[in-house]
Amino acid sequence: MPVYTGSDIPASVGRGILDAELKAWLPTGPVLGADVAISQGRRDHTVLGAGPWPEIGAVDTFALPGPHGSLTVRRHTPTRAASRPAGALAYIHGGGFSYGTLDEFEVGLRVVAERAGIVTYAIDYQLAPEAKYPVQIDEIEFFVRWLFDNAHSEGVDPNKIALGGDSAGGNMTCVVALKLRDENGPQLALQVPLYPEASFPGDTLSGSENRVGLYLETNGIYEMVRNYIKNSDDGRHPYITPLNAPSHADLPPTILVTNGFDPLRDVGHAYAQKLAAAGNAITYVHHPDLTHGFLQFTRYAAACHQATLELADLIKQHIG
Repeated sequence: MPVYTGSDIPASVGRGILDAELKAWLPTGPVLGADVAISQGRRDHTVLGAGPWPEIGAVDTFALPGPHGSLTVRRHTPTRAASRPAGALAYIHGGGFSYGTLDEFEVGLRVVAERAGIVTYAIDYQLAPEAKYPVQIDEIEFFVRWLFDNAHSEGVDPNKIALGGDSAGGNMTCVVALKLRDENGPQLALQVPLYPEASFPGDTLSGSENRVGLYLETNGIYEMVRNYIKNSDDGRHPYITPLNAPSHADLPPTILVTNGFDPLRDVGHAYAQKLAAAGNAITYVHHPDLTHGFLQFTRYAAACHQATLELADLIKQHIG
């Protein structure tokens, strides 16, 4: 996997050759942004949450009195923590704001927790369109602040708390990191936006050449964003479209990942460039042979599993 720092991020990134195993599996799997009812799309995605799941030290689920009702969180504790107290990753799952269950991300998060030796916390935020922006941001920020406040009782090092997420979760990772900076909130040790929806990709090359048949479909993104925001919301606001922030300075160290066969490739790459130009420490990873969603596809393609292991190794370097 090509890995870059802030000083050598390439001017552009593109596609290589789609991994053969992933290419063979994609037609049999679900489609994110398919032209079907939300209820059907959610049913289609449940296959990603089927067991068996990898072994791990412990898994438990708890609920907190969140800002919009009970907030469920699933905690993954590794067999051997890399440090005592442990590093922690609060994780925001993807799914276009409209899809996704904790089960569907269970494999990837177990792999990351066990490999990196950190505790991961999967946040079961409310989905759109039943809940509209900024409910999701409120819930995620609430949990991050809760984790800092309760780090000692959780056995977590408050200096090793990271926030990450994929796709729409990557969008919300960037948003909450911006918001914490703007509010002089607790300082994250790391942010990990994976193939983030830093902006809307309709007029990008990646949005065009990867628009169909590669799991996430470009035109379906419009419906998912429509589910998320109200007519009165300004879609250009940085807390909706983080690429539009007037400043990207003073943000946490970052691991940002993009994929060649992904409609969000170019907007994620643009966000990496913004972070680097603003002087932030960044590790930028580009997988030219993978699609959107590789964290969920670890059991279907060895390349996706390897990419997830390599991601865990990078996270461990920061907060392990």
